[in-house]
Amino acid sequence: MMQIDPDFTPRHAAMALTGEVPLWDTGRRCLWWLDIQGQRLLCHWPHGENTAIPLPGQCGLIALGESGRLVLGLEDGLVALDPEAMVWDRLSDTEADAPERRLNDGKPDRRGRLWFGSMDMSGRGGPTGGLFRRDTDGTIEKVLGDIAIPNAIVGDPLADAIWFTDTRGRKLERLELDPAGRIERRSTLMILPEGSHPDGMTMDGEGMLWLAVVGPGEILRIDPRHGEILARISLPVRRPTMAVWSDETLFVTSQRRFLTAEELREQPLAGCLIGTEGRFGPGPDLRVAGG
Repeated sequence: MMQIDPDFTPRHAAMALTGEVPLWDTGRRCLWWLDIQGQRLLCHWPHGENTAIPLPGQCGLIALGESGRLVLGLEDGLVALDPEAMVWDRLSDTEADAPERRLNDGKPDRRGRLWFGSMDMSGRGGPTGGLFRRDTDGTIEKVLGDIAIPNAIVGDPLADAIWFTDTRGRKLERLELDPAGRIERRSTLMILPEGSHPDGMTMDGEGMLWLAVVGPGEILRIDPRHGEILARISLPVRRPTMAVWSDETLFVTSQRRFLTAEELREQPLAGCLIGTEGRFGPGPDLRVAGG
């Protein structure tokens, strides 16, 4: 296993309360990300321009639709956004009847189905959320219940399977699916040690997983075949939420929320989009059918 200590620099100093779900948009050549509690959809272009779009509530996921629109997971359901025309289209009312919950994290699988979770936002942190599947015809099914914080959702581009974690359990799982999207088998890829909490995850151009770990403040590069940690990437922030690759840059989002004044002084890049140059490249461009 390699220990890597790259030089991260700020790319978008948005000071997000919870910066999340960075998404490299291969068509627009930009990076989308969120400030969840700040209710902002943020955008960074590698030439240095940064913009923000206000949202009507807390948003927990961004995915690309097959149409090129952005699929967003709000407190009360899924919406599709054309960011150029600023036209919104509601896709579902998932969890609209549960004001104490919001949607959190999600990505499509290789068939275009969107897998996404919901979680408690009352502050109690109970396992009241779930894992949902949006099929290609737009129908939505709740697949798992009793979820506290759904994260690390990544579709396998080579098989009917996704990876998934409930952050509080510190266990990264692989869910193998039948063609209809039902779970056939659950297996544990790895369990993180006490004090290390898995958050968001993506895949690089070589098919390896990149998992953000809150606590030690690091990214793990993982071989998905047997859970081997190939590299640990040290970060200047303790609460990283997700990493993603563009063509030549590793971007990382993080959280300012829950940090003390002293911790904020020690971690001035917390809540910023940070980046470092590298060679692994973006993962497969999976899209949401009908999005």
